[in-house]
Amino acid sequence: MDLITLKHEKGLCFSVQVRGHKFLVDMPEESKGQDQGPSPADFLAASLGACMGMHMALYGQTAGLSTEGMEMNLVYNLVEEQGRKRIQTITVDVSLPQDPGERGASLLRAAQNCIVRNTLEKGPVLDVEITAK
Repeated sequence: MDLITLKHEKGLCFSVQVRGHKFLVDMPEESKGQDQGPSPADFLAASLGACMGMHMALYGQTAGLSTEGMEMNLVYNLVEEQGRKRIQTITVDVSLPQDPGERGASLLRAAQNCIVRNTLEKGPVLDVEITAK
């Protein structure tokens, strides 16, 4: 797997580097950030949507069904339980350039087979180590 490196920039903003790509992650101003980039929760939802979309596009390629121009809108809702926030629901609306007809169920199965969805459904093992430089 590729190494993902995060560097604290300032405030709540972190730069992220992976495979030559670099982007910022921050919190919105109402959450004490400076809104220099999407929040971690935004990226989580976006990762889910992108993964589902890629799987639908792959299915479309093999089935001869064009998904070019497909748009996905995601909304997530936060909940706080025992002082800890988490994403409670993510709603995904998919708009296709054409009616998939009978292939709609297969597209849905393809979307539900993405690695991000599978990970969220089962929950990964998290291993965190803290060391000094």
